[in-house]
Amino acid sequence: MPLDQDHHGEKETSGFMSLGGHLDELRSRLIKASIVPVALALAVFMNASYVRAFLVRPLVQALEATGQPTNLQVLSPTETIMVDLQISIWAAVVVSLPWILWQVWLFVSPGLYAHERRYARFLVPLSALLVALGLSGLYLTMPYMMEMMIGFGVEPPRTVAAPEPTAADAAAPRIEVRDADPPSAAPGQVWMLKGDAQLYVAVDAGRGDGALEVRTIATRTTGALSQQYRLQEYVDFLIFFAVAIAIAFQMPVAVLLLGWIGILDTRFLRKYRRYAIFACAIIAAVVTPTVDVVSMLALMVPLYLLYELGILLLTVAPSQAVAEGGVVCNALGTLVGRPKYRSRRTDGAEGDE
Repeated sequence: MPLDQDHHGEKETSGFMSLGGHLDELRSRLIKASIVPVALALAVFMNASYVRAFLVRPLVQALEATGQPTNLQVLSPTETIMVDLQISIWAAVVVSLPWILWQVWLFVSPGLYAHERRYARFLVPLSALLVALGLSGLYLTMPYMMEMMIGFGVEPPRTVAAPEPTAADAAAPRIEVRDADPPSAAPGQVWMLKGDAQLYVAVDAGRGDGALEVRTIATRTTGALSQQYRLQEYVDFLIFFAVAIAIAFQMPVAVLLLGWIGILDTRFLRKYRRYAIFACAIIAAVVTPTVDVVSMLALMVPLYLLYELGILLLTVAPSQAVAEGGVVCNALGTLVGRPKYRSRRTDGAEGDE
């Protein structure tokens, strides 16, 4: 295999450790690795309402844009707390993943050669950066994707002509339509917001501070379909899609690994670009929850760009460049057309490229 069979460097060990010493070290690293995610999970759970509102915001924006009620259904007494617990665990794992990987690295790095440590130092930050980019892009595009999916079930509302205003019409009682809640209201006052098309009523609930509580009355357009969404199902959908995006954004890492072990090279990847485009289209069609072309292209284009990124990374960071710590030098040489290292396929008998 071309992954440094000549061992560029020696293991940095100050002595041998017994089996009991290894087990003690493993137990210590596991305890340290679990402290941060447990603390984060508790912190997120204590503030779960804010995190839940942050995750639900794309759906609320899409519902507002299509004139639908923005309330989500909760169908059991324990659903909200279970969703908060689910969000807390996932958020804690994602945020504390660098710390967990750092503890794993501290455990395994003493037994690695110098070139093997360079591989890990190159791949782990790259993988984390790609996951962060993928999840950020997902959150930013989620309102538009949700709006498109909700739009399939929205029917044109029934309308009536607006007559010319008269004095009698001005004196007739009517519901005020506003852009935002009024700064103050009288008990029983009713108004509607343009954004979510819901009725709001100011109710005197006997609060100690004297403030009036605002209750809502959901309305819907005069179509045959009433769109209402459940909190648990939306969170499950969001987590599933986030995991799919995180895995898909590891394509450059997979290309690098396959190139380093000699299965792929840049010439092969460039030659079969058309097949890569076709494969990205199939993956996007399967993963995308809608059947429209725009959503499929919104996923297919980033996937293909990741394929091209894999080719670029394999060009500037072939196996030998990473093993010898010459990635920056090779990248600068590639810019001027004179790379120091060239990625090529081997038969596995020559050692490094």
